[in-house]
Amino acid sequence: MEYSAKKKLFLVSAIICVILLLIASFGDLAISNTIINYNSIFGTIFQTFGEFPVYCIFVLCGEIAMAYALRHLDEMLFSSVLFIGGLSLSLWQLKQYLNEIESYALSALSNIHSGKDMGLANSDAATAKLSVGIAIALWLVVYIIITALIQYWMAKKDNTQLTRYLIVAVFASLTVWFALEVNLTLKDAWGRVRPYELSASQKEFTPWFHPNGVNGHKSFPSGHTMAGTLCIVFSWFATQPKWHKRLWVTGIVYGILLGVSRVIIGAHFLSDVTFSFFLTATIIFVMRELYDRLLSDDLKM
Repeated sequence: MEYSAKKKLFLVSAIICVILLLIASFGDLAISNTIINYNSIFGTIFQTFGEFPVYCIFVLCGEIAMAYALRHLDEMLFSSVLFIGGLSLSLWQLKQYLNEIESYALSALSNIHSGKDMGLANSDAATAKLSVGIAIALWLVVYIIITALIQYWMAKKDNTQLTRYLIVAVFASLTVWFALEVNLTLKDAWGRVRPYELSASQKEFTPWFHPNGVNGHKSFPSGHTMAGTLCIVFSWFATQPKWHKRLWVTGIVYGILLGVSRVIIGAHFLSDVTFSFFLTATIIFVMRELYDRLLSDDLKM
């Protein structure tokens, strides 16, 4: 995409963001009260599985680092450290994602069994877990399958292609890490009460532009929406323009759908997901620009 087209897209996006935040400034609470459905299957599925881009990007990047290390065993010190780092990253992030799925899924099943609304799960401190043995077995089986697939894919690449994938992996990892840090910092600092945490009087509600300080509440901005928007980063790993475009559009659509699901399930307000989507998209834009500007063409995908 030409830089002029990027500027136009950025301007249109900024205008949409401002309009939505203006609407949310006056209608956040009313919108949530109107569309919340704690029994929404759509909302519950996205709540349980939706954050996969964050974890899967890290897993993919770790696997690429491992593949690069295996290709450079003649440099034993460097390759061994890189391999261990990639292995640790991919293993840990997969475990974190499986923990999240287990927690939300078991919470939803527990709610159903108890006659409560299915999707009413604690977004900040869900504690439902599988037994240790089952959890570890599931983790290792899934990891072995993922590793076999990605390493087979990487084995078909020549050294130049593998180097380009590693560079993309570095930028992708930094993008996800930075988005996570910004999101978590704002969550803590804003201290906004989630829709499902409001009492019957809803007196705890505060507008999105009103930070409350660290108080344990973490509605603003939406972490799930941040994770969903990061789905755009998968497009960076595409080598063919048509697939790059398809994955880019898929990432945009996925981020929007995940944001909508968070409002429906009562975990966030419209402003929470709007701000998160556009903030994350801006971080992705800046990191991609750095990639395009700092690297020579022979190092790019």
